[in-house]
Amino acid sequence: MNVGMTLVSNLQPPISKTKTTCSMRLTDLSFLFDDNPNPMWIFELSTLRILMVNKAAIYKYGYDENDFLSMLISDLHPKEDQEKFDGYLNQNDVGQSTQGIIHGGIWKHKNKNGEIIYADITSQNVKLESRDCRLVVAADSTEKVRYQEEAIWAKSNLEALINNTEDQIWSVDKDTRYVYMNRAYRNQIAYLTGVEPREGDYSYLHSSFGDEMIERWNRYYARALVGERYTIINESADPLTQRILSFEVSFNPIYKIKGEITGVGCFARNITEWLATEKAIIKQNERLRQIASLTSHELRRPVASMLGLISVMDRVDFFNPDNKEVIEHLLIVGKEIDDVIRLIIDKTFMDDLSKNKYQSL
Repeated sequence: MNVGMTLVSNLQPPISKTKTTCSMRLTDLSFLFDDNPNPMWIFELSTLRILMVNKAAIYKYGYDENDFLSMLISDLHPKEDQEKFDGYLNQNDVGQSTQGIIHGGIWKHKNKNGEIIYADITSQNVKLESRDCRLVVAADSTEKVRYQEEAIWAKSNLEALINNTEDQIWSVDKDTRYVYMNRAYRNQIAYLTGVEPREGDYSYLHSSFGDEMIERWNRYYARALVGERYTIINESADPLTQRILSFEVSFNPIYKIKGEITGVGCFARNITEWLATEKAIIKQNERLRQIASLTSHELRRPVASMLGLISVMDRVDFFNPDNKEVIEHLLIVGKEIDDVIRLIIDKTFMDDLSKNKYQSL
């Protein structure tokens, strides 16, 4: 039990269990108050003025005893929380006697330097010198709250990262029910099936899935649930265009600390355009090989003939009658070269690959 709670419990009246307050005997209980490791104070219900404070509160908050005894309990709260605190006081009618231990929850306090302290407040009404008062235990929860805030911040950032990608991420439990889905996955399944998936649904029992597809996805998850980590390419038809969409899907077992598999984490990315680009590159490479073959064989022969004819031409006396026959052969060779060039052009632009198609890749 919390040490502060022990003191609060000890302040309960030993004889009558029907009384709502108790009389504090400082000589008997001062060690539980003054030496308690939790910050503690006593304030008067009618004025909210602090009447007593222990060593832990003085150390934690930085105020000396005189500072505390000149303060109201509202002075411990930062300005931005004053309205909230006043509302709490009014709602709980703090001026009235209340039976039992009161759990006030976690509140922001400020120390003498203006730094924020998160205090988990527990209190109980007591009698101090015939005055109605309340004993407060302010357990320091600053580290706990900061850890929680950091965890929330990390989760929010992770959620933003996961939901701002077009890649699809989801996980299922051992019964293949959805545990988590990012926005991209929800949108894709809703587009393909007409129904947005929800946590707790069976991940492959979509209304538009046939028996064969259901059985296939059942096998996929079963492999991962026995520890296999692997990747597949899954194809499905676009419901509007009937175009085949290809997705690379990886399946990863999810383990507990002790090694027990509790589910499957899945990651899918649309590789439809990537596959189309890869096919186009393969076709282009094949055309380049054909062009290289035409260049090295079909074009080399007429070029060699042309060079041979030029070498026998009379370049000193251009009007030599023998040059006429050479020129006629050059014309024939030139036509052969032109035919080969046209064939190369046809091979380069085969399959009617238009400019727009290249842009879509």
